[in-house]
Amino acid sequence: MNSIEVQDLNLWYGDFQALKSVSCAFAEKNITAIIGPSGCGKSTMLRVFNRMNDLIEGVRVSGRIVIEGRNILEPGTDLVWLRKNVGMVFQRPNPFPLSVYENIAFGEKIHSSGTGGKGRLDQVVEESLRSVLLWDELKDKLHKPALGLSLEQKQRLCIARLIAVKPQVLLMDEPCSTLDPQATARIEELMRELKREYSIVIVTHNMQQAARVSDDTGFMLLGELVEFTRTQEIFTAPKDKRTEEYITGRYG
Repeated sequence: MNSIEVQDLNLWYGDFQALKSVSCAFAEKNITAIIGPSGCGKSTMLRVFNRMNDLIEGVRVSGRIVIEGRNILEPGTDLVWLRKNVGMVFQRPNPFPLSVYENIAFGEKIHSSGTGGKGRLDQVVEESLRSVLLWDELKDKLHKPALGLSLEQKQRLCIARLIAVKPQVLLMDEPCSTLDPQATARIEELMRELKREYSIVIVTHNMQQAARVSDDTGFMLLGELVEFTRTQEIFTAPKDKRTEEYITGRYG
């Protein structure tokens, strides 16, 4: 089963074509890494999966992206449904300026139409924090400001905030770039745990990270998806010379 199917995807910022005829399929309950040099289009592709590029003036998109049987690029796509099902974790953690509790309860309040009351919210908050291994650390600090947490705790909290609304896919754009090596290792371990329940797509400039955590890897260059296959294969026996040159550090 695939969680995302991409068919002949093109994207332009004005006259500049940032994505060129990209086609691939992201397996369900898998970690897929997208690697490539800066400016190659990997973050652009990630943002297209929950239509965040729509917020940029002059963007045009063609092709198909199928999630749960729906082409999400069609006019009339329910963006609330899409962003509930396809959540995003950013490079720099972005908790709301609210308490730990309210950060996680926020999405549940919006999407559940207020059903279930406080008991339901308490359950969602606890389950979400447990799923990112934060409950024991924060159960006595639920009503403290989330902005006072460490960087790693903030990133875990942002993941918990997504999980609270039960998405299908987690998009992660350089989720460890602001973290130290120990915190990075713990977030990577968390990703391995989360893939039991979620499909994860991670953009990373760190090839070692891609090799450590992902099942599949795509290599992008100048808006083109050059190669997309099992991670072990792409790092040990790449089929395209450009992939080999990037992985061996000859450019990029």
